[in-house]
Amino acid sequence: MQNKETMEKRIAEMTLEQKLGMLVCSRAHIFHEEELDDVIDLIKNHALGGVQLRTNRPEINKRIIDAAKEANHPLLVMADMEQGFPETKLPLVPMCCLSACGKKEYYHAFAKALSKEAKEAGFNGNWGPVVDILGGANPLNITRKFSDDPMKVAEAAEEISKIFKQNHFFSTAKHFPGGKAQKGAENQAPVDSHLMENSSMATIDDLLDFSTVPYKHLMEKGLMDCVMSTHTVYKNIDPEYPATLSKKVIDILRKEIGFDGVIFTDSLSMSGIRQKYDMEFAEGMAIAAGHDMLLPCFNTLTKETIANLKKNYEKGVITDERLNEAVRHVLTLQDFISQEPENPAVFTEEDERLLKNIAKDCVTAITDEGVSPSLDDPESKKVFIIIEEEKRMDQELGEISIAPWYESKRVAEVIKKTFPNSEIAFLPPLSIPSDHQRVLELTSQNKEVVLVTQCYCTAYLGTDSLTRRSEAILNALIHTGKVSALVHFGSPYAIRPLLHVKRKIFGYIMPESQDYAIEILAGKGEAKGTMPFNVEFK
Repeated sequence: MQNKETMEKRIAEMTLEQKLGMLVCSRAHIFHEEELDDVIDLIKNHALGGVQLRTNRPEINKRIIDAAKEANHPLLVMADMEQGFPETKLPLVPMCCLSACGKKEYYHAFAKALSKEAKEAGFNGNWGPVVDILGGANPLNITRKFSDDPMKVAEAAEEISKIFKQNHFFSTAKHFPGGKAQKGAENQAPVDSHLMENSSMATIDDLLDFSTVPYKHLMEKGLMDCVMSTHTVYKNIDPEYPATLSKKVIDILRKEIGFDGVIFTDSLSMSGIRQKYDMEFAEGMAIAAGHDMLLPCFNTLTKETIANLKKNYEKGVITDERLNEAVRHVLTLQDFISQEPENPAVFTEEDERLLKNIAKDCVTAITDEGVSPSLDDPESKKVFIIIEEEKRMDQELGEISIAPWYESKRVAEVIKKTFPNSEIAFLPPLSIPSDHQRVLELTSQNKEVVLVTQCYCTAYLGTDSLTRRSEAILNALIHTGKVSALVHFGSPYAIRPLLHVKRKIFGYIMPESQDYAIEILAGKGEAKGTMPFNVEFK
């Protein structure tokens, strides 16, 4: 690390345009290829801090990465790679599945694979791990979360971050100041800030005692390279602005926790910001609040973002002191990723084996006392009721699924192969009366029923729940007393409204886990996973 005088000299030698460009992560070229030449010009002039790249666009990525090499400019090259390198041939692994396995070697294998494949493709950092603490009655995006226990989240993030650090691949703890607003927030309604502004009644003490535990833990271990903030409004700290624009909230990270590294905004495309604030205002306020690098709206061209920052600088919103501090943070991170690792963590055949086993080892069974995860008589005739994936009609492609990790027809094939005497019926998520009548008639003629349910978990949906119609027909079936098991994929919280079932198996959202969950039901496998969250079922 360079001494203070050397760093100050580097910053003093930079032009204003170079400094302002260091505060920007270029993103618009992802959807507006016409701005690619402008981005490359900025890189050649050492006037851009970083870029977000899409892993499935190697030709565009190569142009940008080659330009940075030719200019000898240590550009930050990053993406959201929370579940692994998107173009990998290895399994993509949601955080809840890693946590359900609960062993350090799984975290290490995941981090080694991601950093290896990403660096080979020219990336040098990741917006992850997510250190939000799960909370609330019906939490959102649970597959991105490790746990509802702050220390379990902290320890999981530590294992991933230390491998990243060892490989000089930067990590980003997100979304500060945390997922669960405060202790006792179970009755807080879940809000997806991709859709609308979120708020919390947490106090500074609440945040320091609970939600920021993972951040403080990573700081103590020297493993927090970067942080990304949330768009949540903390009404007892700053009732006027979300954390993205709030110096009062960001000062908790800077002054109370003592973090002196890069702070990213979350995407300014999200409605929690975009529906309420002008981009010029939001970008200036975010830097003034203590952020060092913007993730601009995808529709805001990079030069426009830099121009907005210049206007804020000229108006005094961004001071020289704040500008130079932000540039120092970015330069320090660029220096880190420029160095070759002294003792890199190497991805081995054993790591590959572990990664491929996560889908099997995360599957979790919760049963009544004395009840086995496997059915009492796998050979007897059964009816399997399968909730289908969500679909929509596309003018060119026809009917397409919006849950790429779940295929009800493939699940049915596994069931038919494993339980050859079974009968199968499908239910769409938005079922109609005739669907209910058909299923009720079928189950009235059989003694044993198994339910297979799923819910899609992702941003911009606003819910990780079953539909009310699904809940109604499923509860009607459970009420008959014939339901011997429930196999669920997606958020475990989605089945909380359902009546009690003595045998529940959870496959989360890895496609490969669907086969293993059915095998466990047939007594052909062991449920090794542990529920990563404290979910109270009926």
